[in-house]
Amino acid sequence: MDREIALALEVLRNGGIILYPTDTVWGIGCDATNSAAVKRVYEIKRRADRHSRSDDPAKDCVSRRKKSR
Repeated sequence: MDREIALALEVLRNGGIILYPTDTVWGIGCDATNSAAVKRVYEIKRRADRHSRSDDPAKDCVSRRKKSR
């Protein structure tokens, strides 16, 4: 498993996209500080950029989490 984690980190550091299992579905992940990678996730999910609530995807994620508590 260490090899797979190292490979996933390499993909993320190079602006790539990863898939990862969650409890019920597969997640699509990227480096949230890489705007090109975030844009690619939106393209993969066929969502427009307007779904993002801020210019910083990491802040967007944290904001949503705080609101859900």
